[in-house]
Amino acid sequence: MIYGYIRVSTDKQTTENQRYELLKYASEKKLHIDRWIEETVSSTRRLTDRKLGSLIGEMQKGDTLLVSELSRLGRSLMEVMSILHNLMEKRVLVYTAKERYESGTISIPKSSLLPSPCLLRSSAP
Repeated sequence: MIYGYIRVSTDKQTTENQRYELLKYASEKKLHIDRWIEETVSSTRRLTDRKLGSLIGEMQKGDTLLVSELSRLGRSLMEVMSILHNLMEKRVLVYTAKERYESGTISIPKSSLLPSPCLLRSSAP
């Protein structure tokens, strides 16, 4: 199952931009979002008090979570990392439209595979 998660902090914010970003990203990746989860809640609320917490609890191996950006998952880096860790343990894929983060994949530029020039220098005088 592929889930699209959208979170805004206040009633004055709109979910439309995030939905557009997720639909565009899903189209590029040829993904179909099966279920949308939207909430208007501050990320300062405990995860268990948010729809995201319930969603994570019901997600299973092979499911996919699409979010517009990592900051939609939590308020602090530690909270985001904890959520990502939990999802990785469940073997849930996470994709972000803005940062182009894809869990389970590592993208290394070819140029970084070449030895550094300082490593090629001879240590002899």
